[in-house]
Parts: sequence; structure tokens; C-alpha cells
Amino acid sequence: MDITKIPFNQFIGLKISDKSGYLLMLDNRPEYRNHLDTVHASVLFALAEASSGYFLLNEFSEITDIVPVVRKVDVKYRKPATGAVFSKAQLLEADREEVLKALYEKGRTSLKVEVSLCDEADVLVMQSVFEWFVTRKNENL
Repeated sequence: MDITKIPFNQFIGLKISDKSGYLLMLDNRPEYRNHLDTVHASVLFALAEASSGYFLLNEFSEITDIVPVVRKVDVKYRKPATGAVFSKAQLLEADREEVLKALYEKGRTSLKVEVSLCDEADVLVMQSVFEWFVTRKNENL
């Protein structure tokens, strides 16, 4: 699945990062700004959520029949963001093999993906943890 082709992600201008070491990005656009002339919190959240899903789908790309659903999100806004914003992600509290084992044996699992957002100067502006419920398509949600 091309995460940049999801209608909402197209609407906000989400794209694959052009900066090495990052997953996704949003350009510096005036419509992203809030009343403080920094990037609006909802824009940052949208980038983080998409990055979490993008990471998840790429990390487990060999399983083509998974259905991931966000269950819980913890967010910490650390610094005001200005300009373009870039994302990184990593799996938390489980390793890849544990997740695969659960998906193949039980048909479902929960996992956490940590997403960090940085501005153009590599300043950390937001951290979040997305808890996903992941099931195989032949299982019940």
C-alpha cells in the first residue's frame, strides 16, 4: 500500500521524506500554521499517525493480509515546529520475530510504534507512541 495515496494524506500533502534517515515529511506550507505561526498540532499528529502506519506496513511487508487499527496514542509535543517536518519510527516493547509469531499462530497481536518528528534543523518537536491492534484479514476484528 502506498500511504501517500490515501485520500487524506494526499489532501495534506504527505510525501516520502527527501531527507536521509527519515520516513515521511510535510513541506513548509502556510496552511499548516497556527495562531503562533508554528506548525499546528493536528498537522503534526497527522504526520505521526501516517508515519506509524507506514513503518508498520514496511516492517511487516511480507504479510500482505494484515489489517492494522490504532487503539491508543500517547503524544508529547516538545518544541514548536517551524518549516518542514520529518518523521522517524521504531518498534517498541517487542521484537519483529515475536510479532510475526503471534500473527502466524494467533492471527492477531498488539504492538507499539514510537514516532519522533523533527524540524528542518533536526530539533525534536514531537514524540508519540501508537498502539496498534493488528489482525489477519481472515480473523475477526
